[in-house]
Amino acid sequence: MKNTTLSFYENHALQFYHDTINVDMTDIYQPFLHNLPKDALHILNVGCGSGRDSRYFGDLGYYVTAIDGSQNLIDLAKNANTPHIDWLCLNFGEIYQQDWQDKFSGIWACASLLHIPFDHLVNLINTLLNLLIENGIIYLSFKYGDQDRLKDGRYFCDMNDKRWSDINNHLNAQTIKTWITRDNRKDRSEQWFNAILKKV
Repeated sequence: MKNTTLSFYENHALQFYHDTINVDMTDIYQPFLHNLPKDALHILNVGCGSGRDSRYFGDLGYYVTAIDGSQNLIDLAKNANTPHIDWLCLNFGEIYQQDWQDKFSGIWACASLLHIPFDHLVNLINTLLNLLIENGIIYLSFKYGDQDRLKDGRYFCDMNDKRWSDINNHLNAQTIKTWITRDNRKDRSEQWFNAILKKV
């Protein structure tokens, strides 16, 4: 994540928390939960932000490792005291250093990898795939579009079918599905590119 992007979340953590914590993501949770291995136990939430999704999975009884590069967001998220969640302040580069190979049944990366430059996505996604158990899955979402860009000090990598095809050819995974959704925040009308992959 670019330093200016991380600084944005550190400096606007409370506002971001309030903007996202109560967004209803049920329509996105369902395909992820449906495709998890039957004996799924442990989920890695990459870029947990407000902790909304980690808390949802924790309340369902899954063990969750929730990571984010913003210490301020981690501090806000863990105040909920939801059981089964381990909150860690880690940036993307530090994921490589963890002893997590073949550890997780699923990885949830909702609106987080969109801060990674397009040219770096293949390496990062393949690194995440190595953290999954056999038949484990990963969910990813990006703002819909065809470019890398800066907005309000944050770096964004947008995604569409063409860009995804270029990435998918280099991943150690099977794409289960891709689909387009509208933003679940009531004051937003943006489209999102979603993908679920299975480790092969």
